[in-house]
Amino acid sequence: MFDPSPVTLQAVMDRFDAPLSTQEWVIGDAAQRERCHAVLLLAGRGRAQLRQGGLDFAAPALVWLPVGETQSFAMTAGAGGYVFSVSEDLVARYAGSGAGGLPLRFVADTVHAVTPEEDGPDLAGITQSFAAIHAELRRNTVGAGLVIGAYLQIILTGILRLADGMMERRDDQSPGSVTFQRFLQVLELHFREHWNVVDYARILGISERRLSSAAMRATGKPPLLLIHDRVIREACLRLEQSPLAVAQIAYGLGFRDPAYFSRFFKRYMGEAPGAYRRLKRAELRIRDDTFAAWP
Repeated sequence: MFDPSPVTLQAVMDRFDAPLSTQEWVIGDAAQRERCHAVLLLAGRGRAQLRQGGLDFAAPALVWLPVGETQSFAMTAGAGGYVFSVSEDLVARYAGSGAGGLPLRFVADTVHAVTPEEDGPDLAGITQSFAAIHAELRRNTVGAGLVIGAYLQIILTGILRLADGMMERRDDQSPGSVTFQRFLQVLELHFREHWNVVDYARILGISERRLSSAAMRATGKPPLLLIHDRVIREACLRLEQSPLAVAQIAYGLGFRDPAYFSRFFKRYMGEAPGAYRRLKRAELRIRDDTFAAWP
C-alpha cells in the first residue's frame, strides 16, 4: 500500500469537467474548516455559501476564501475547473512576509473573487498552476510540498494582480473608492503606530501612487496628511476629555518623545497641547456659566 507523504494531508484538489448535474462540496468536518479554499472556474457558473451570505461567480473566475469562511461550493451542470483546499500551515509557510516582498499573507487572509481576462496571460498562468498542483498531488513524490508551495505563491500573486486591477477600475468610477475605504479601515487600526505611506500601501497590496491617487480623488488630500489628521483628531479628543498629563497622552498616541509630540501638535493646531487644553477648558467653563444663568 502506498504511504502518502505529509503534503497529501495538507492539500486536496478536485477537478470537475462538465458534469451532467450540479456538483456540491460541503465543508463539514473541523479539518476542512481549518483550510483555505480556492476555486478556478473555467466554464459554467458556481456559488460559494459563506459563513455570512453567499458568493455567485461565472467563468472565468478565481475565488479565494480564507480559513473559516466556507460552508459549501456548488457548480452548475456543464461547469469545469478545480476546487483546491489547502491547510493554513502550508499557506502560512509560502505566503509569509518573506514571499518576494509581496503582501501575499494579506491576500490569503481576505475573501477574493476575481475575473481573469479570457484567453489572457493571467488566466493561462493560473490554470497552469492549478493543473500542476493537481498533478503533484496525484503523483505525491519527493518534493511535492515544495512544488505545490511555489505554485500556491503564483496563484496568490495572480489574485493580487487581478484584485488590484479591479480596484483600480472601481476607483476610476467612484470618488468614494474601494481603495480609499480600505485605507481608512487600516488607518483606524494603525494610526497610533506612526506608519508611513509605504507601510499602508504594502499592507493594502497596492502602490504608493495608487493610494495617493485614491486619497486625492476622495478628499483632495495626500495620504500622509490624512494620517496626520487622524493622529491630531485623537490628540484633541484626549486633551479635551482625558485627565492624563500631556506626556502620558503623547505616549498613548505612540510618540516616544513628548517634546516632539508638542512640536507636531503645534505645527498643525497653532498652539502647544497644554495651551490647547487650557483654552478648551476655559470655553467649557464659559458655556457652563452661560447655561447656569438661564432661568
